[in-house]
Amino acid sequence: MRTKSFLYQLQNELWNERIKILILGFLFIFQVLSSIISIFYMEEILKLFGFEFINPAPPTGEAAFLDYFTDQLIFGLLIMSLGTMNIFSGDIENGSICYSLTRPISRTNYSIAKLVARLTALILPFVVASLIGWVYMAMMFEVFPIERLFWSLVILVLLYAYLGTVTSALSTRVSALTAGLGAIALFIVQFSLSAFKPIELLSPFTYAAIWSDFLLGSSIALDEIFLGFALIGWILVPFIISIFSIKTRDL
Repeated sequence: MRTKSFLYQLQNELWNERIKILILGFLFIFQVLSSIISIFYMEEILKLFGFEFINPAPPTGEAAFLDYFTDQLIFGLLIMSLGTMNIFSGDIENGSICYSLTRPISRTNYSIAKLVARLTALILPFVVASLIGWVYMAMMFEVFPIERLFWSLVILVLLYAYLGTVTSALSTRVSALTAGLGAIALFIVQFSLSAFKPIELLSPFTYAAIWSDFLLGSSIALDEIFLGFALIGWILVPFIISIFSIKTRDL
């Protein structure tokens, strides 16, 4: 019964997220087009505005890929914060969480279903848009190995999942706006910590930094691979906090 109720809740949540998936898909594809235009056609755009003296150097394959995915990374960080800030607080504020929990489903299953559905809705459009950008880049330059893209996307997806679960944990106790702003502030602090040694290990951005090495095919040591997948630990902590917070909250 518990498994059936969990699957039913997950299916319900994914169905409710369908519009969000479509909207985010268009946003990420728009970001893809914007990044590609800025990378490849900036000179022509500048000439339209009369800046004939500016002559940006044509990008190399590696630089173009790195610039493109850096744009996607920054855009994705914002989307993950905004897209998860009301995941629980919205249901708590309008009272719909009480209706959901009157069905035969535990608070744990409810929380996990909500988290998995929302993270899927936010991450899936990013992956699809990244693949579209990769196809275009591959046509412009020498064939760029899909394996590199796969492993770099794994690292970015883990980072996005961490960001989403942190905001989700905050949204169990504070309003959506506070959760979003609090998550962004926390990410800025953690990003700053990643620039200083030895406290850099206290930042998840340190563990995610090797995504560009995967993308560009740089030699990666075995300990760096383990370092990258240590992001899973960063995801589990706020994930568990979210579940525990919903279980102990008086609703």
